[in-house]
Amino acid sequence: MVNCKNCGAPLSLEDAVCPHCGTPNPEAQEHLKKLAQLDKDYQKTKNEVVSEVKKNKKGYGVLTILIVVLLMNLAMIPMHAASYEIAERIVASRREVSEVKKELDTFIKNKDYARLVITYDKYGADYQRYSDFNKIYYLANYYLRVRENVTNYYFGTNLYSDALVRSCQSIKDFKDEYKYCTREKDEVYYNDMVELDRELDLFLKSFLKLNDEDIESINDMSESEFVVLVSKRLSNEE
Repeated sequence: MVNCKNCGAPLSLEDAVCPHCGTPNPEAQEHLKKLAQLDKDYQKTKNEVVSEVKKNKKGYGVLTILIVVLLMNLAMIPMHAASYEIAERIVASRREVSEVKKELDTFIKNKDYARLVITYDKYGADYQRYSDFNKIYYLANYYLRVRENVTNYYFGTNLYSDALVRSCQSIKDFKDEYKYCTREKDEVYYNDMVELDRELDLFLKSFLKLNDEDIESINDMSESEFVVLVSKRLSNEE
């Protein structure tokens, strides 16, 4: 572990840039250079040995050296594999932020909230580089959680005996988060967050039999009161 030379945040060899301030990590760059040099040196040694073997008809001594070199390389395969995995992650982290943002924007416009969340997580999106997307990302997470819990309520087994309670908890969490995210009407993606709230309301009407008045009063009810209300609606009680 090293620290960012700009903000002091802890970094690893997997961090091509600081996830907090975006400053390049020279340790990661140096690590990749060493890997490249290691491969270069090995190829050079192998070629030299092969060349000597061809010159020497018997070449038993040199051949022995070649075998030793190859065995040493095989022993280093685990380290190579781990290093290349780190290198791949570094390359992924370097993907153009603008390209990722364009993808995220497309998912929002298409109401593809699952892929929005997955893509945001995949590229290690951080608060500073993707600040425009943070609020709708968090809101989409809550929305997906509601759908998961309601689905468990309808199609789950005894493992989900409290699925209705979980559903009501996640609905209230969404509504609380929505209230926070849209407290200013000039928020980025404000209209998309409003649209996401409408999507949830339609889902609640369809699956939990709630009406407009019920939905309007969610924030004013305690969690237990909301569970009772939903239970009544599902039981077709007045």
